[in-house]
Formats: sequence, structure tokens, C-alpha cells
Amino acid sequence: MRVKKFRPREIREKLVYGDGIVEGIVLLAVSEIPYAEIYRGVYGKRQAEESVKVVVDKSNVSVDVKVVIHYTQCVSDMAFRIQEAIKYSVESMTDFNVVSVNVSVNGVSFEDVVIANNAENGDNGESNAAPDGETGDNTAISGNAEKPADDKPQTKEENK
Repeated sequence: MRVKKFRPREIREKLVYGDGIVEGIVLLAVSEIPYAEIYRGVYGKRQAEESVKVVVDKSNVSVDVKVVIHYTQCVSDMAFRIQEAIKYSVESMTDFNVVSVNVSVNGVSFEDVVIANNAENGDNGESNAAPDGETGDNTAISGNAEKPADDKPQTKEENK
């Protein structure tokens, strides 16, 4: 009796990412950075999805993202942090190589509620928001709390 050896065919595995996967990863990466958020424009959520543009070319990816940064932060430092977070997240979650990340700062946020929410998600795990949900003044939230200065000027007699 003749025995045939079973030879498995060469299996060619192919991994295909959906259209919105990389955009979702970019949105997640920016949301994890304290004091930064995706630019939402006037139309809200729909505009947020349009604030991220991803161009995929074979195994390379280019990302353009529009953000809003809180007024207490240095724009160049935040843009660099955003670039690094996006590059790390996309490369670690997919097989793509990130060629470029262009960050466009489209606004500055003056809202303290945004700071309190983002500070809870990052920034050494500390939240400076008041326990009852109120945000208080800017110095308490940003972590730069200082003694309030007296408004009246000191006279020579008080300095003695």
C-alpha cells in the first residue's frame, strides 16, 4: 500500500486594517495626553474625526492631527509630546512604520474643567480638582499653587 505524505500548502497570512483603525489609535493617543485634546471645531464629534488625517502607503503611515492645548502649557513641548505619543501608539499597535506626524495647534483652551479631566488621566496620576466637582482657581488646578499675595502695598513701617 502506498502512503501519501500530507504536505500543507504554504499559508500566506495577510493582515488588513480597517479604514478607521489608525485614526482611532491617534484619537486615543491624544486623549491620553494631559492638557491637550483633539480640535472639535463648531460641529463637535464629526469635526473631531475630521481633525485626524492618516495617509497609508504600503507599510508607511503619515499622520496630520489638529489639537487644542491649554494656555498653561508650552506649545512646542506639547506638540513634541503629541508626536511621540502618536508614533509610539501607532507603531506598537500596528505593523505600520510612522514616517511623519504633523501637529497643528488650532486653538488654546482657557477652560479649567478640561484641565481637571485631563489631569486625572495623566500628569503623575494626581488630580488637583476639588472633591465636590468644582474646579476652583487656575493655580490649584495647574499645580502651581502659591500663596495669594496681599493686594495692599506694604509701607515702610510694616517692613520693620
